[in-house]
Amino acid sequence: MAKSGVTVELAIGDPELAERVREALSRRRGLELVAPDEGRVPDVLITDSVARGTDLAPVLVLLADASEVPESLRLGATAALPADASAEILDAAVRAAAVGLSTLLAEHQQDLIGASARHAIEDGSEVSEAPPALTTRELQVLQLMAEGASNKAIARRLGTTPHTAKFHVAAIAAKLGASGRTDAVAKAMRLGLVMI
Repeated sequence: MAKSGVTVELAIGDPELAERVREALSRRRGLELVAPDEGRVPDVLITDSVARGTDLAPVLVLLADASEVPESLRLGATAALPADASAEILDAAVRAAAVGLSTLLAEHQQDLIGASARHAIEDGSEVSEAPPALTTRELQVLQLMAEGASNKAIARRLGTTPHTAKFHVAAIAAKLGASGRTDAVAKAMRLGLVMI
């Protein structure tokens, strides 16, 4: 028998939030709400506290305070959304979690990057400062560096000269305290500034 949709269990302590989520998801096609006492392992567990999570299913946590996003993800949540997320966002996050993808609202990205920098371990000691302030252009160059682009390729992609690209690479390395391109990319990855 083929599976008909994504099964979702709610483990939400706040009764009002639980009812709102139940109502929002019950109207979505392809989502089936299951009760904890049914003995079925859900595809996704939605909770308002990671402490209520399980190792058996991806956990989508709904938070009243956005500052809790980094800690929730660190504790094992697959997705972290605001408690007032719309039905459409909940639907998308549940489906993403069911196939192993993480969900995070774009506006919480900076919180996550900052938390990543505070928890990063470098040479056996905790890094306590925030990541260096890179300009938008430097972040673009850094991402291209992480993808393995040469100065000429970076210049071509960004519509600048190779000299300007080289200047940006040097500025990035200096801000990150890196000895070169490879070290800069490695440090940026540890700080959560780039993803490859």
